[in-house]
Parts: sequence; C-alpha cells; structure tokens
Amino acid sequence: MSTVEQVDPALARLAEEYHAALSRNPDDPGALHGLGRLMGQLGQHDLELALIGQATARAPGEAGYHEDLGLALLDAGQRSDAQEAFEEALRLDPNRAEASAALADIVLDNGETARARSLLSLGLPARWAPRALGRIALADGRWSEAVTQLLIHLGQYPVDAPALFYLGVGLQSQEMFDAAAIAYTQAVSVDSDFFEAHANLGTVLTALGQYQHALAAADRAVSLAPSRPGAYLNRANARRELGDLSGAEEDLRRAVELDPGYAEAWSTLGNLLHDGGRLAEGLTAHNRAIAAAPTLAQARWNRSFTLLASGALGAGWDEYEWRHQTTAARPEPRALPWPSWQGESLAGARIFVWREQGIGDELLFLTCLPDLVQAGAQVTVAVSERLVSLTARAFPGVRVVADDLAAPPAGDFDWQVGLASLPRWVRRTRRAFPASGAFLRPDPALVETWRARLASLGEGRRVGLCWRSGLVTPDRQKQYAPLVAFRSLLETPGISWVNLQYDDCEAELEAIEKQWGRRIHRWNDADLRNDLESVVGLLANLDAVVTAPTAVSSLAGALGCPTWQVDSGSDWTVFGEARSPWFPSIRVAALRPGEADHGRIMAEIRAGLLGQG
Repeated sequence: MSTVEQVDPALARLAEEYHAALSRNPDDPGALHGLGRLMGQLGQHDLELALIGQATARAPGEAGYHEDLGLALLDAGQRSDAQEAFEEALRLDPNRAEASAALADIVLDNGETARARSLLSLGLPARWAPRALGRIALADGRWSEAVTQLLIHLGQYPVDAPALFYLGVGLQSQEMFDAAAIAYTQAVSVDSDFFEAHANLGTVLTALGQYQHALAAADRAVSLAPSRPGAYLNRANARRELGDLSGAEEDLRRAVELDPGYAEAWSTLGNLLHDGGRLAEGLTAHNRAIAAAPTLAQARWNRSFTLLASGALGAGWDEYEWRHQTTAARPEPRALPWPSWQGESLAGARIFVWREQGIGDELLFLTCLPDLVQAGAQVTVAVSERLVSLTARAFPGVRVVADDLAAPPAGDFDWQVGLASLPRWVRRTRRAFPASGAFLRPDPALVETWRARLASLGEGRRVGLCWRSGLVTPDRQKQYAPLVAFRSLLETPGISWVNLQYDDCEAELEAIEKQWGRRIHRWNDADLRNDLESVVGLLANLDAVVTAPTAVSSLAGALGCPTWQVDSGSDWTVFGEARSPWFPSIRVAALRPGEADHGRIMAEIRAGLLGQG
C-alpha cells in the first residue's frame, strides 16, 4: 500500500477499510463498489471496472451501482455496454443525473435528439451533461452555445477525441477556421484513425488556403475510408485549388460512382467542368445534382451560372433566384413589409429596389432600371453609398438613396425587389438588352481636373490598367491573370499606362518600374476605391482600359469607354459572347478551354491598342 499512501493517506486508509471488509465478506457489494470507485480515482480503471461490475452483479437492485458501472464502461470506450447499464440505472431510479446525462450523449450517436433532450430535462449537474448539451446545441445550430458546453466538457476530459471533433464542428460553423483546424488537429492526434476529423480538417485547411496540408488530411481520410464518397469530394476541392484539375475531376467522378445520388459532388463537378469551358458537360453534371436533390439551393444556384454562361437566359435567371436560400451568397437580410415583385404590371406602382452583391454586379443590374420606369413605375433604388451621386445623375427620374440595411427608406411601396432579380423579368433574351448600356454621366468638373493631370503625360494614348479584384479569395485568385502576364502590353509603344488598381499595390508598381523599366502613372491623392466620382472622371479621359472582370470593368463599360476584359473564361455575365451584352464597349479577352498561358490574349489586346484589331 506504499504507493497509495504516497498519493493520499486518506485514500490509503479508505482502501484498507474496504480490504478489511472484503476479507470478512468477499461478496460485500458496498465494499466492492467503494473500492472500485477508489481505484478509478487512482487511475486504475481496469480494476475500477472489474470491482464495480462485481458489486452490480451482487446487488442488481442498486441504481447507483449501475450508474457507476456505466461511467466506468464509458471511460473504457464500451459505449454499447454503458448504455445498458445506464438504462437499468434509470429503470431503477429515473432521477439519476449522471446516468441521464451520459445516456443522453450515447443516444445522440443514434440521432435520438428528442430523447436526449428529455433525458437532460432534469437540469441536474452531471459530468457528461456539457458534452450532451453541446451536441444538442450543434444539432439545433446554436453554434456559440455548443462551443461553450464542449469547452466545459474538455476542461475535464481534454483527450476526448469526439468532443474535440464536435468542438471543431461548432467553430467551423461560425467560420472560425483557424480555431476549428486546431480542434480537428487535436482530435486526430488523440485518435489517428478518426475519419471524420481528418475529412473536416481537410475542409477547413482548404478554406484557409493551406492547400498542401488540406490535401494531406484529405489523403488520410481517403485511406481510412476509401468507400466514403465524401472523402473524395474533400480531396477534389484541395486538388482543384492546387491546380490539379484532372485529379480533382477523377476524385469527383469516383465520389458519384460510389454514390450516384451525391448531389454536392455532382454540383462541384459541374462547377469544375464549367470553369474548364466544358459547359455542356457541366450542365449535365448540374442536372444530375438537381435530379438527386431538387431543393438543394447551392446546386440550383450553381446551375444558374452554367445556364447563363451558355446563353440560356430565361432558365438561368429563374435558377439564379435560388441564391437567396444559399449560405455562400450571403443574401443581405431584408425585413421589408412590402410584397416581392414577381413580374406583375408596374403601371402606376411604387417599387423599392435594393442593392445586392458587389459594385461591379450592382452596375450591371442598374441598367434594368429604365425598364421599370418605362413600365410606368415610380422607382426608388437603394444603392451602395459610393454610387449614390452617379446613379442619381444617370437616372433623373428615379429616387436614389444610400442603402441602409437597418432602415428602409421612408414611404410606402406596392412592391420591393432585389436588384439582381430584375434581369429575370426584363432581360430574359439577348434581344432584351439595349444597344448601348452606357448610362454614367461624369461630373464635368472632375473630367476637367483629370484632363489637366493627364496632359502632363505627353503625347500618345492613355490606357488604364487593373489586373485583379480588391477582394481576392483563394478561389477568386484563379480568375485573374498574374501581373507578369501583362508585361508585353506594358511594353507597347506610344502608350502611357495609368493605374486603376484600387487595393494596396504600390510595392508591385514599384517592382514593375524597377524590373521592367515601365512607368504606371498614379496620383497619391486619388482614392480609387471609395471616390467613384473621381474614378469616372479619370475614366472619361482615357482612350482605353485593360482590366480583369472587376468593378473597374463595369465602371468603364457603364461610361462607354473602350475596354478589354482579361478573363479566365468563367465570367458568366457575358453569356459566352465576345462583347459584354450589358456594356458593348467591353471586349472579352478570354482564355480558351485548356489554355493556361495568357500570351495569345495579350497579343490580341496589343494589336487592338495599336489599331490592328
């Protein structure tokens, strides 16, 4: 007993008392049970389980013994046997708090959420309650509460791999990807064969842009469960981000081979094929996704892009309405008291139109406002604050207000509609687009200001350059040509290049000037992101613009400025055409299917700038 005495003299004395009792009566259930619990406190869990098991066999009517046996079985990982013990404990005494909480956690494994809630209804303190409460909160979508409960549980059981996994799910659902990655990593460090944790780790690492690590996690998940289709979907996403498109397609086709009704995999395959310019194949994949899950909003929204890119405008705009039900689109919340306009007659009607999405798309959809006015509507439109003055000057017959999510404009309306829903009703065919979509009218004073500035550049053409969006996510990065691809253009003789890139790009511009000896002119006091009035005044003085598909492209097009849009080939808003249907002054310089190098595109633009194309 020297080891016990070193741990705690009081426990040593208690152990001696139990041993003395058992020497007098080896079948004494109280002594067996007491000594078993004592062994558990000392970390001797095999002895704990054996002794409490003997006590329970000798006193089968003691609810507390069954409860403690269940807890010992749980610690030993024997959840099925633990469930039987807890069921018996509660049959004998329905008010056993520990048995109720632990059984609630077990039945959650079988999806019995309602029963778990009932078992926890007593609200009594129990060591397994936070784990079960956290899991129920996950099932309800109460992510923050789930995380709190699971952290309480993990404070007592820090190496509980499933609890670490559940914690990761709660964090991931709140887009706290860094923290989720830590939780999943800890889960697989405790249990290296934990498939779900490896799979989810791959997902969050992909979201974090850590694609090589994501691929490693996804590879491990596939090796653990080669018959699980979800493992291949996760790996396909990582491969796609790493540029391994053939590997991603192979994984996606394996996923749908394993599960022909796997809508998410079909939809992802459709996106992959679309991005590769294989629109007909992509549409077939999207159709399979929707056949499997007709109400899966993300799949319906994904299909809308391929339909629109293929020129099927009516069906595409109908599908585009599914965006409001997706998480990815993040539709801004609108608690508006007026009915949604669904194409009804607008003669004499008052309609409130509210902005959606980014500045570039907002400008595209604003071209639909004259159709509402011509239909006899009194139109009020809420636009981004940066666009208020430009929009008001462009559409003098429309009431223009700055968008305020918290407070809709004063007045009463017969209808309300999101700006991106207008094309569904007024642009269902290619013929419905006006011959010229240009509608912006620059401020004359700003035009003169920029004319004076640009005069200092000397003779020759003045061309603006913007090579990427100001919002560059890992997925969006693939849509933009790298700056190095523009070198041949910058070396075109007789052109003064003017910067239109509106994020922090000074270091890149300085590197261009140092390495290539080409100046891209810019002015430190120009706010190219927020002062769109000034940007339009600048654009009005340029001979041409070369840009990625960004807000700059839409601003130039809405002004009627000759523009080349350098495109990956996946911009659905041009409907597969060589010129933008919205703004015909925009020529689309797109990669062809399978084409990775931008040399051909740049040569075409260069020829156009020199008047040869």
